[in-house]
Amino acid sequence: MERESRVTLGQLVADHVHTTLYDETVQWQPPLNGALRGLTAAEAAWKPAPARHSIWQIVRHLILWKRGVLQAWDGDPPDGHALGAADWHEISGSDADWERDRRTLLDISTEFLTRVQSLDDAALSRRITWYKGGVTQPLAMRIVRTTTHDIYHAGQIMYLRALQGIPAR
Repeated sequence: MERESRVTLGQLVADHVHTTLYDETVQWQPPLNGALRGLTAAEAAWKPAPARHSIWQIVRHLILWKRGVLQAWDGDPPDGHALGAADWHEISGSDADWERDRRTLLDISTEFLTRVQSLDDAALSRRITWYKGGVTQPLAMRIVRTTTHDIYHAGQIMYLRALQGIPAR
């Protein structure tokens, strides 16, 4: 009888980050990479109603907050109120502008994966202050919560694609 090896915290977190970013054979949630594939600037900027968010706004929202997580991860927690004030602005631009923002989000997400893959369980268990004057939380928990946030928004992106008649990834 084969003895099963235990999954480490590092393996679990790295797998979660990977599945939130990349298409896999067996997965039900839309990964960011797939949800953003093949969109034009006009499609990304489209809103179903004036008070709703566009795909492009969602992408910028994710960039903003993920940069804040990286900043805290590096020992310099951002001001959460300042991040909130910088969020959800109207967006327009060219296909090149859209591609730059799409690529920025995917690059930041890849950085999360690369960093996680280099950490052991002790490093992932380290408590970090995430926002100035805020509470601490283990790094692994913040990473999983951040990438779960990505999946929430990837689902919204897929719905906004569907509302425009754009096929799934």
